[in-house]
Amino acid sequence: MRSRFLNLRTKAIAWLTAGIGSFAALATAFALGAFEAADKPELPQITAGESLDAGKWLIKPLKAWVTDQKIFSVTPKEGQKAVVFAVELMNRTIQSDSGYANTFHLLGKLQAIAEQPLAYLDRDGSSLPDLQPGMPEKITYVWVVPADAVPTGTIELGIEAWKFKLRNNLTGTPGWWSKAPAGTVSLPLSEEG
Repeated sequence: MRSRFLNLRTKAIAWLTAGIGSFAALATAFALGAFEAADKPELPQITAGESLDAGKWLIKPLKAWVTDQKIFSVTPKEGQKAVVFAVELMNRTIQSDSGYANTFHLLGKLQAIAEQPLAYLDRDGSSLPDLQPGMPEKITYVWVVPADAVPTGTIELGIEAWKFKLRNNLTGTPGWWSKAPAGTVSLPLSEEG
């Protein structure tokens, strides 16, 4: 009789624990869904001459244009054009860094068809050099796209930023982690060449 009572008690505890666990899982899923549905903060949109703190980089867009002529080491082929974006970047970290190659990406219909941009230092034409901390440098980004896909009027670029974390979850060390959208750039697009 005693063993039968203990057996029923064990089963009751198991059912109760499973029920509480299921309820906790449902409550957690509901809470996470509510956070996902919450309004996201609106990202800043800047234009030529305005500065934006983009994590590792302080950026200041200068101008954008389209050309079918050679720009640095890039020569568009027949049926292609180069979308060119000039920007001033300042490294905000404490060491030299060249991680700015993917800081900007084209938006709209060009996003799906454009490859990674090539980035050049204006003062000497070098490709993707390390930028020294605290020294603003003019950088030119070049995307080669089909000529018939080039937008008219204005161009939109997305800005990605690395965020500084005092402690990494794995190592406990400080560093730049968690790349996320930081804003957008809207510039008039002129035609050259």
